[in-house]
Amino acid sequence: MAASTNIVSQPTTLTPLPPILQRGLMAVSFFGFLSFLTSVALFARLAYRLITWKAKTHARVNQFVVLIFNLVFADIQQSLAFLLNTAWLRADSIDVHSSTCWAQGWFVSTGDLASGVFTLAIALHSYLDIVHDIRLGHKAFLCSVVSAWIFVYACAIIGVAMHPDDYYVRAGAWCWVNLKYTNERLWLHYFWVIIAEFGTVIIYTLIFLILRRRVKESFYTTSSTQMRARSAAKLIIAYPIVYVVCTLPLVTARLTSMAGGHITFLELCVAGAMITSNGWLDVLLYTLTRRALLFDDETLDERSRVLDTFRLRPDQQYGVTTTIEARGTDHMRKSSRGRGLGLEGGRSGVHSRDGSQEELVGMQGVKSTTVVQTVIEPLEMMTPVTTSGQRGRSFDLRSAKSAEK
Repeated sequence: MAASTNIVSQPTTLTPLPPILQRGLMAVSFFGFLSFLTSVALFARLAYRLITWKAKTHARVNQFVVLIFNLVFADIQQSLAFLLNTAWLRADSIDVHSSTCWAQGWFVSTGDLASGVFTLAIALHSYLDIVHDIRLGHKAFLCSVVSAWIFVYACAIIGVAMHPDDYYVRAGAWCWVNLKYTNERLWLHYFWVIIAEFGTVIIYTLIFLILRRRVKESFYTTSSTQMRARSAAKLIIAYPIVYVVCTLPLVTARLTSMAGGHITFLELCVAGAMITSNGWLDVLLYTLTRRALLFDDETLDERSRVLDTFRLRPDQQYGVTTTIEARGTDHMRKSSRGRGLGLEGGRSGVHSRDGSQEELVGMQGVKSTTVVQTVIEPLEMMTPVTTSGQRGRSFDLRSAKSAEK
């Protein structure tokens, strides 16, 4: 056991690979390839949509979509790092003097850290948008994205500049930062990954609690927004769970090693398979819960909100939902704006419950005409319909047609 532990911790070339490491790296490589393939596919899909939509509309792109785009790019780098384990399997050796070892160490450093940074950025952006209806200005947002990447690459470059000869060596089951550079491991990498883990959990928990309370209190009076908020409250808790489950095992293993504890090849390979699964799980998660990002062009518009990217209901996939709403007169809108309700144009410009109600109350302030909005969503036999005279009541379409007659 002592000899095996010594082999794991030594930053030297390992040849031939022990049987347990061969089997373990096969699993890590498989999940790395799966994450790389799915992440590249989603990256290409988003890139195509962004380019064609930008050329067609010449409008600014939704900030949330841009953050997702950058997260997927980070996942590509992370998955590429663990996909390089196929080189060790082919050679039956981990060669610390090869360019592959240096490349793997670099992509592990940048991919892991970038994934954490943009996961936290998406959580923070979602919190500000959903809870406080706040978004950065266009220039400030672009600067923050560029700054995030500068920070990620600066952390990697600083380590290489400090120790150019032996910074990336074999670190257990693959190449990464030399174990003797404990401070660099901690302050240039794992400190920030841990911040991302705790920050993501805290922020998404706050969003979940606030959305659940707002749904119970009927904070959103527009039926579609209310349903999307209910959907978000059910789905949003999955994001921190996936990130923490994928990253925590390797963080724990590395911190144990840095503290002088013993870890095995099996523990490292299990942790490696988990963290490289972060890519394909992100793709699966966003594809299943935010299909509008892939198929709805309106979500690409800068005015679209984070809630617009969620389904009306988590189980909906096909069908039509029709919402009939009464709109107040210009006088009522001006009165509402005068109270600081912050009405905006766009798909879901009204996020204030009081603002929506003030536009509907008072028969003198409501026009006799109605506006019908049709949203392509899953098939349902009963649809909430709201009219100016029956605010807050629901009935099916046949009742609505009878009332019109």
